[in-house]
Amino acid sequence: MNAIGPTAVRTEMTRELIDSPGFLEAFTPLVPAGRVLESEEMIGAAVYLASPASDGVQGHLLLVDGGYTAI
Repeated sequence: MNAIGPTAVRTEMTRELIDSPGFLEAFTPLVPAGRVLESEEMIGAAVYLASPASDGVQGHLLLVDGGYTAI
């Protein structure tokens, strides 16, 4: 089994938190991308993991997090 590991991603469910005062000021310095990701940015990872190209990939957490875990 594989999974996608995002960080803060703007969605309908997270919009209130992400748009709250202070969140972006506190969060963006922690992310090399310097921004919150959009949900559409998860599509490529999902397509890859669902495709035959990933048949040899097992037990992997594919981080799509703007570099958050690289720090």
